[in-house]
Amino acid sequence: MNKILAFFVMFFLLVPQCVANSYTSFNSVLNVLSEQEAQKNLDVFTKDFGQVISGGAFGLGASLGSLGIFCSLKISYRDISKNNIIVKDSDSKALFFPILHFCVGLPYDFNAILRFSRFNDTTIIGAGLLHELFKSKTVILPSISLQSIYNNASTNANGNEFKAWNLKNSVILQFSQVPIIKPYIGLNYDITDLKDYSSKYYGMSSKAYDFGYGVGLSASLGILNFVGDVSVYTEEPIYSLGMFIGF
Repeated sequence: MNKILAFFVMFFLLVPQCVANSYTSFNSVLNVLSEQEAQKNLDVFTKDFGQVISGGAFGLGASLGSLGIFCSLKISYRDISKNNIIVKDSDSKALFFPILHFCVGLPYDFNAILRFSRFNDTTIIGAGLLHELFKSKTVILPSISLQSIYNNASTNANGNEFKAWNLKNSVILQFSQVPIIKPYIGLNYDITDLKDYSSKYYGMSSKAYDFGYGVGLSASLGILNFVGDVSVYTEEPIYSLGMFIGF
């Protein structure tokens, strides 16, 4: 277990220093396009970026109970859309973020959620709430929860600067009474807003709206737990893998 924990910590600390930055072509791509084409490409970029900064929002689909707590390190990964030339021009084929995801149980079946990442010259800060509407007492029926998470991201990669936010609203069905492995299903509605602060189209903004669905499971080994899921938006999958310590 100590080796697994060390791997995740080292990934979070060292990988940002070893991978190519996916955003260094942001200005150069937009600057050579007409305003109409720049807007079109910014819209594609916004959709991909919004989904990856909100990846890993699932994990626990039920209330932790008062003072229940867990802290997790998740990896959110997405292959870029075929027509995302802003990222392709930087020789990147995917977007991914290591994200610290912290959750604490509150009274009345609420969970408070906090998220943080600093990777590829991008800072992500997120917060949200989960409320368990129906608490299952059998392995056959799932617990049903509503979850809403807001993520704010700010990027400045060698003068390529933009800011974005994503609001992910989810209905989560988790088979919380299944021992050890707890499968879950999620339905999502996402809103992403992104604004350019560095190209010749300074101030250009873009908005993306998406419906999606996801499936996954969490596996409990005492206080050490593992979680993995895949979400799909317009046929493009987003993968999330993580571990957490909690009770």
